Amino acid sequence: MNSLAGDDAIASPERSVPLHELVLDASTSLMSAELDEVDAKLDWTLAVFSEALGADRSYVFQRTGDGFALTHGWRADGVVAPWRKRLHPEEFAWLHDRLDRFENVAVRTADLGDDEEATRRTFRETGVESMVAVPLVADWRFEGYLAFDTVEEPRRWTEEELSRLRTVGDVVAHSFARVDRESALRRQNERLETFASVVSHDLRNPLNVVTGSLDLIATDAADGNGEHLARAERAAGRMEDIIDRMLTLARQGADIGETESIPLATVAERAWSTVRTVDATIEIERESLGTVETDAERLREAFENLFRNAVEHGGDDVSVRVSPLDAAPGFFVADDGPGIPTDCRESLFEYGVSSERAGTGFGLAIVRRIVEAHGWKVGVADAADGGARIEVAYAQAPPEA
Repeated sequence: MNSLAGDDAIASPERSVPLHELVLDASTSLMSAELDEVDAKLDWTLAVFSEALGADRSYVFQRTGDGFALTHGWRADGVVAPWRKRLHPEEFAWLHDRLDRFENVAVRTADLGDDEEATRRTFRETGVESMVAVPLVADWRFEGYLAFDTVEEPRRWTEEELSRLRTVGDVVAHSFARVDRESALRRQNERLETFASVVSHDLRNPLNVVTGSLDLIATDAADGNGEHLARAERAAGRMEDIIDRMLTLARQGADIGETESIPLATVAERAWSTVRTVDATIEIERESLGTVETDAERLREAFENLFRNAVEHGGDDVSVRVSPLDAAPGFFVADDGPGIPTDCRESLFEYGVSSERAGTGFGLAIVRRIVEAHGWKVGVADAADGGARIEVAYAQAPPEA
């Protein structure tokens, strides 16, 4: 079925431009195209190669949920449009099976066997005398095919032509995959921008009310309320910082900013001072934790979420401890609360997952994102006294002592 040799098959046409140069031009054009230029440049590619190959029609079918859809096409003057606009996998199964095995297919209608009678009848009705098709392969998946046909005379396709067309098919598949990725990224950026606008409006407005009210209270407060007011003001200021950083992350897409070498205990202590801890206590092994190269603000946010998680799950009087890991460079945050159920651990760091009804399911997911943005790893274990233990292992050199 691959061979089109025969006295009645026309040979390759004379070309003014070598086929390999056309492949280079098409590849450069498609790979450099902006998203809104890909369709036009693919149409140009089909026209140029159809004329160079002496084909009467060319078309691209892309895989859809339930089959294949005609997305691009070209035809010579006076030639009818491609024979179908949608195909199901069971239609022309012999063709799709071979393409699905990443094979190039070159066939002449006259050479189709009895088991391809339906295909031969369809080809005859639309004037197809010969056809060549190459698969579109992306990430080792068959995603569609690029095809050319003749309607007046059967065509003999050479091995060089098949090889060059396969290269074009690979470039087309890469272009489609790039369009999908960049389109998805644009949609994600639009969602992030919407999220940033909501954060800016829905959180800043009540925060401004809180800050203003604190200023008024502080003016008339009795001396005994000074410490509590100062703590509230620090928390409000910290919330303002978090909003600013969330907006920066949403709009710029950066997980961490500039890093500095800072004592790990200092970051943990700053985080503890802004978390509502009630009667909870903390032990931070300042001397043995050493220093670490980090985005201190983002790491502080991770500690805040770890401490808040311990208080929410361990109770108002929970005891928290921050210590270095024994087996590897890193640290852990442990508490003496009820611990984390075994069946929750695999999904614990996913957004929206919490072992408590009152939990938001975002705290540990944020921790994981910050930790992994530093190139570190995060995991969960049992604390010595049965509570929860969140471990963070540095991927790089250990922190300086």
